Amino acid sequence: MELQLLHETPNLSVFYDSANEWLFVDWRGDLTLALVQDNCVAMAQHLLDVRYARILNGNVGVTGMASNVPAWLAREFLPYLRLVGVQQVAWVHSPNLRVKCYTDAALHGLDAPSVYVFDDLESAVSWLRTTHRLPIFSAGAMVA
Repeated sequence: MELQLLHETPNLSVFYDSANEWLFVDWRGDLTLALVQDNCVAMAQHLLDVRYARILNGNVGVTGMASNVPAWLAREFLPYLRLVGVQQVAWVHSPNLRVKCYTDAALHGLDAPSVYVFDDLESAVSWLRTTHRLPIFSAGAMVA
């Protein structure tokens, strides 16, 4: 991966991976709902500036998470990513079992974008490299 730092807070780093043409979002620490919401707003700004079809979402550094965070992500944030062109998300689980269970429950049944979960970064990267950016259709025109 060739990473260019786009945004950083104590709990989130957002990188553009130029070699793979995706965003790498690296979460860490103990995540509350307010903290996640603030960081998602910052990440959304990058998604509005440039259309990234794929996101590598890393939770390996997440040590804890409020139980309402994954549900908010699945209900209020992730479904809207398709509106800015996100098509695939490779989600790397936290090693924390409670966080992993919260995440699995919240992501179950999510329609769009396609979110696949992995236990390690290498598997997620390997899968995401096999995905292809699909054309985005808008008002009858195809946007590349």
